[in-house]
Amino acid sequence: MLSELLHLLETDMKITTIIFDIGRVLNGYGWEDYLKKVVPDPVAYEAVERAIFKNPAWVEHDKGFLSEEEEIRDFVAAAPAYEKEIRAVYENLGECTWTLDYAIPWIRELKGKGYRVYALSNWPKHIYDQRGDKLDFLELMDGYFLSFQEHLIKPDESAFLRLMEKYGIRPEEAVFLDDTKENVLAAERLGIHGILFSSQEQAREELAALGVK
Repeated sequence: MLSELLHLLETDMKITTIIFDIGRVLNGYGWEDYLKKVVPDPVAYEAVERAIFKNPAWVEHDKGFLSEEEEIRDFVAAAPAYEKEIRAVYENLGECTWTLDYAIPWIRELKGKGYRVYALSNWPKHIYDQRGDKLDFLELMDGYFLSFQEHLIKPDESAFLRLMEKYGIRPEEAVFLDDTKENVLAAERLGIHGILFSSQEQAREELAALGVK
């Protein structure tokens, strides 16, 4: 991938726009420690993990169509014997995400160099309401797309198209950073340059290869 980026640098292409995913890119995300705290029993832990975090409904909830009680019912349906535990875990799901020290300085750095900066993220309303203060960096950006507000989720190409239409983003001038390969590939199909994120250091290196210093 890096050799391809170096080749692109030799062309007249110029990146003007950086689009970030949020979870595991600008925010930490993970349920294991939180779930162990609320559900310490190993058998119950596994059942609740499958019912909530490994449930296909989890991703569907990012679209923002259901009420909180409807979301809980989806999870309980997968493990009815653990309704009490499921409700307890759902109550404070915001604890599954936390701030990353580099997020705000990185955004400010890019903005200071003249880049337009956006976020495009699958993000559920329940966690947004609980952890909105952990997303302060959104106010530093030129705009953002959160799935529960737009009722679209990645890797649906319509999510990317809506962001580009809303903010006048030219795909050939944009680069998208995400920790999920399917989402990066969806962006690339639309002509956006993609970076599969694993760390800030790795992302900086690949951005530099695209001319983003």
